[in-house]
Amino acid sequence: MEKKHLNSVASGLKTNYMAAVSAYEKNNVEYSLMLLKGIIQKEPGFIEARQQLRKIEREATAKLSMIGKMMGKLKTSPSLAAGSALLAAKKPLEAMRKAEDALSIDLSTLQALLICAQAADQLDADFIVIESLEIAREYHSKNIQVLDRLACAYANMKKGMEALRIRQEIANLMPDSLEAQQRVREAAALATMEQGKWEDGSDDYRTKLKNEKQAVTIEQADKIVRNIDDIGDLIQEYEKQRKEGKDTIEMRRKLADLYQKSDQHDKAIEYFNMVTEMLGTNDPLIDRGIEKSEVAKMNVLVKQWEEYLAANPDKKEEAETNIATICSQRDAYILQKAVERVNSYPNDLQLRYELALAYWEARDINNALQQFQLAQKNPQRRLPSLVYLGRCFSENGQLDMAVEQLNKAIGEMIPMDAQKMEALYHLGLTYEKLGKNDTAMDAFKKIYQANVKFRDVAERINKSYQK
Repeated sequence: MEKKHLNSVASGLKTNYMAAVSAYEKNNVEYSLMLLKGIIQKEPGFIEARQQLRKIEREATAKLSMIGKMMGKLKTSPSLAAGSALLAAKKPLEAMRKAEDALSIDLSTLQALLICAQAADQLDADFIVIESLEIAREYHSKNIQVLDRLACAYANMKKGMEALRIRQEIANLMPDSLEAQQRVREAAALATMEQGKWEDGSDDYRTKLKNEKQAVTIEQADKIVRNIDDIGDLIQEYEKQRKEGKDTIEMRRKLADLYQKSDQHDKAIEYFNMVTEMLGTNDPLIDRGIEKSEVAKMNVLVKQWEEYLAANPDKKEEAETNIATICSQRDAYILQKAVERVNSYPNDLQLRYELALAYWEARDINNALQQFQLAQKNPQRRLPSLVYLGRCFSENGQLDMAVEQLNKAIGEMIPMDAQKMEALYHLGLTYEKLGKNDTAMDAFKKIYQANVKFRDVAERINKSYQK
């Protein structure tokens, strides 16, 4: 199946698509959804229609209540059963249509997404395979089956760096799995072979590295570097291998990391840029590495001006002006990079969380609020996102909603750890804004009983007993 764009589809489909977009803009969502489903039934490869359909389905799914989810399962069961049967009968187009019926009810329906991916695979529609599995990853981010299939799909499409990114996610979810770690190394080797255009046809990782000694050095670099001497030794080894002509993407990436750890940030940035040049595309991990070093360089400048101010108190105005300028430039740079990464990978909820934090630090509360609402769909970022949502509502003066979000977060936190104490602290502050001082004090007391040194709770508690 070929991918088709607006300018290459039949005029009737183009007209229906424009009508669907217009209906959506006029808030006639049901009519827009009906039109788009009809278009996709006739032309599954119509990219713009698929994107618009998924946008509407994603918004509808976000509004589903628990009861709505349960009712959705009942409604989708017949379509899913029919889709599975059609797949078995080697009728992928019909199976995909049944899957689409289920997705229009609840986009997060895992079985429907997997049917759609499998049907697309039978139709040689790689772009739909990736779309379906990426959506499955969005809603089921810890499902190893989904991640494994997505990594395999990227590898089959010769997208080695994407496959590596997914393999790393699996390894993070399964830190004790030797197999998962091995698959990461295999994916790294595949990415290197694809991007480095190695001439040898062998797929063996150690064979590609030419000798056992180099393989051991590469693998050791994945472990914790314990001191500056270790870093220096590894840098020397890698630089030696590069001079011998044994240059790879992975080696350059390791060198960038090592230079960064040794605070040689200009060299780190140089090597990160080399990696990007060899890849021919931007990778979020490499982009983060460049950002980290650029920010570190600006922080060094801030420290230098702070030391200058301490030694020259009469130059206070000059020093503080320069510090403020550098800090402003640093924060703007961090925000810019976060926006760029989300634009490149809009379905990556971790990147959404990082962008939300950047907006929060920039005091752009409304944009932070929007991104935290999306980031909470990531199970690993759900609780901190809920706390920040509460803080955003509080900043906007929407105190009742702030209390609701903070209580929701606290209700899901079991141990009285730093995260729960942070949530309780902001709940207390919100209750103070509402004039409910006794309720606020109850929150502060819970923290005080667990950790008297947390923030200023001891001072608050002591003052309350002195009244």
